Amino acid sequence: MKKSTKKVIIFGVGGFIGSHLAEKLLNQGYVVYGFDIIKLNKSKNLEFIANNKNFKYTKGNINNKSDVRKVFKHKVDVVYHLASIVGVRKYIDNPLSVIETIVLGSKNVIDMCVKNKTRILFSSTSEIYGDNPLTPWAETSNRVLGDPSIDRWSYSTSKSLVEHMLFALFKSKKINFSTVRFFNVYGPRQNPIYVVSQSVYRVLRNERPDIYDGGNMTRCFTYIDDVIDGIILAANKKSAIGHVFNLGYQSPSKMKDIVKLCIKLSNKKIKPKSINTKKLYGSKYQDIINRIPNSNKAKKLLGWKAKTNPTEGIKKLIHWISLNDWYLEK
Repeated sequence: MKKSTKKVIIFGVGGFIGSHLAEKLLNQGYVVYGFDIIKLNKSKNLEFIANNKNFKYTKGNINNKSDVRKVFKHKVDVVYHLASIVGVRKYIDNPLSVIETIVLGSKNVIDMCVKNKTRILFSSTSEIYGDNPLTPWAETSNRVLGDPSIDRWSYSTSKSLVEHMLFALFKSKKINFSTVRFFNVYGPRQNPIYVVSQSVYRVLRNERPDIYDGGNMTRCFTYIDDVIDGIILAANKKSAIGHVFNLGYQSPSKMKDIVKLCIKLSNKKIKPKSINTKKLYGSKYQDIINRIPNSNKAKKLLGWKAKTNPTEGIKKLIHWISLNDWYLEK
């Protein structure tokens, strides 16, 4: 008897992580129903798969219930919910949009998963933990946030509300879910507004990259290929149902060292530019000093571990950009 083809929906398929996930699943023989807010012919991230016969695209907005309902006419094995608003500047400039899209939009997706009895993979964030000083963070570590008048915490709070929603539905046996929390993912096709992508982008354009507030904050930079492997495992393994997983490289790097590494690996001699976040974002801005995961749970239940160190990952990114000049276009 012929084995049936696996089918999935990816919300946020046009994003950095979503497009990589779609590409990987298509290469594995899946049928992928992609959903995003932009027109397919306007998405550079999807140029690589747009003509694949197993890729079916729907333009829509997760805040619109009828748009979400449309894509659920396809019976699928798993829903990957990656649609979100990301970027510190967006949290600060329009926190209401962040809250509405993550909380209300996610409820639309989750409601349809409940109705169709479909397993869901929800993409959360390392921002969940806020500014908890006790690192490395396990999935059960406390959340330590500033007061609600500080807009940057709108993202963390919104993601946590969706996590609460999923746990509540799981406990009442209405849904099967898994959640992954990302730690500083980077790689090809990422919007150049994040530390690694922005630094490489600027250096290759012979521009100065930024170092914020001295650059002594630590992060665990996780390469996209490793993250995609973790997402797929979390969405498909039976042992992952009802669980949250940190997906992060476990060796921290100082931000300033990563920026300098981007310069070194690009074979450039450029001096970084110092940025004061209080001047840039306002006096109420709060940053997270150390963001370090404990990813032992993912190793134990999923057999997953981030393998790509920053030097290898940044080299791969630089090589990819050298083959894709459009990335450097303003």
